[in-house]
Parts: sequence; structure tokens; C-alpha cells
Amino acid sequence: MTAAPEVQEHPAYPTRGVAGPTNPLGMLVFLATDVVSFVLLLVAHVYLRRTSAGPGQGALSVNQEFCFSLLLWASSGVLVLADRLSRDGNRRAGWLYLLTAVMGTGFLLGQGLEYAHLAGQGLAVDRDLFFTGFYTLTLLHGLHILAGLPMLAGIGLLALRGGLTSKRAGAQAALSLFWHFVDAVWVVLFLVLYVWKGP
Repeated sequence: MTAAPEVQEHPAYPTRGVAGPTNPLGMLVFLATDVVSFVLLLVAHVYLRRTSAGPGQGALSVNQEFCFSLLLWASSGVLVLADRLSRDGNRRAGWLYLLTAVMGTGFLLGQGLEYAHLAGQGLAVDRDLFFTGFYTLTLLHGLHILAGLPMLAGIGLLALRGGLTSKRAGAQAALSLFWHFVDAVWVVLFLVLYVWKGP
């Protein structure tokens, strides 16, 4: 009986040290460009809201939004636990991935309630420069969360079926990086939009 032939690595297509099954380099590059986008929008918002003559932060539901923000930030902790269980081959990780998606959905519900509250006061995106920046930043952030929800649900269902093999480790790592980034961005947005009484 002959030994199985060793698979040779093609020099033009290396399998180690580059973005691949276990190296989410592509996601890191995407997040780096995302950081630039959010920073530029935040700087523009901080600069332009000085000329805003409307109610500004006074119209926002700070306490309500803080409660929904805790839900989003806690979801990062749930995701960390899910990743740990998944690495151990525990299918119960699937429920935690799904719970993370539910918590993200809850946050979006809170954002929707905030928009409804503002709309009831006639504070739309074109009300003044403060709300132009507010809606731009929060909608962009919300779209990121919305994009992550089906991915979390998909990973969760795969985990429950025992389908999270090593081949999908890169996808898991990329998703975790994306979700933690979204949570971290909201820390900054919440402080600037809801808490900081700067210009």
C-alpha cells in the first residue's frame, strides 16, 4: 500500500500567510476603510453642528437609547462566548450566535423608536445640520448592523447543525471582527451624539 501523495503548495497560490480560510485580512482592510468613513463624517458633524439653531441633543431620548445601547454592547460579550464554544465543537454556540442577532435586532428597534420620536417633533434629516449629521451617522451604523444580522443567523444555524468546520474559521473570525467593530463604533457615536455637549 502506497502512501497518499503529498499535496504541494503552488508558488503562485500560497495557502499560508495570506488572506484565506483562517486569515480574515480582507475584513481588516474593509474595516480600515470604514474607520476613515466614520471619522470623516464625525469630524464634519462636530464642525457643522456649531451653526445648528435647532434643539439638537435636547430632542434626543438619551435614557431610552442608552438602554438599547447596552443591548448592543452586551451582544459582543455573547458573541465572544459563542466563538469559544464553537472552537470547542459545542453546537450550543449556535444559540448564542442567534441570541447575538436577536440583541442586534433589539438595538435596531430602539433606533426605530428614536426616529419615530424625532419625527413626531418634526425633526427630520433636513431640519438642521445637527440632525443631518445625526441621521447620516446613525443610519450608516444601522445599515452595518442590518448587514450583520443574516450573517449571524447563518453562522448560528450552521453551528446548530454541526456545520462549523475549520474551513469556515475565517468566515467566523471575519464576522466577529465586523460585529465588535460595529459595537465599538456605537460607543463613539453615542458619546458624541447623545452625551458630549461640545460645539
